[in-house]
Amino acid sequence: MSNINIREFADQLSDVYLRMEDAKVEATAIIDAAKEAGVNTKALRKVAKELVMQADKLQKRLDDEAQLSLFRDEVGIHERKGLGLRAAA
Repeated sequence: MSNINIREFADQLSDVYLRMEDAKVEATAIIDAAKEAGVNTKALRKVAKELVMQADKLQKRLDDEAQLSLFRDEVGIHERKGLGLRAAA
């Protein structure tokens, strides 16, 4: 392997790293703006990740969450923990 190839690979990779860092800064700014607007940023991050997730992986996650909800209902978790569902305002 020649030094020219190594240099090219290193330059290409450093460009990718710079774009990644810029994207992280931009994402942080978006999250900060959402937080100031009163948005639940944990939920926002989760939904944003789901938007780019492969459909089969997302479907499995949604199925797992649905099953978890059924299990919670079956054991009466809300009643046991005094978390009664809030009525819509």
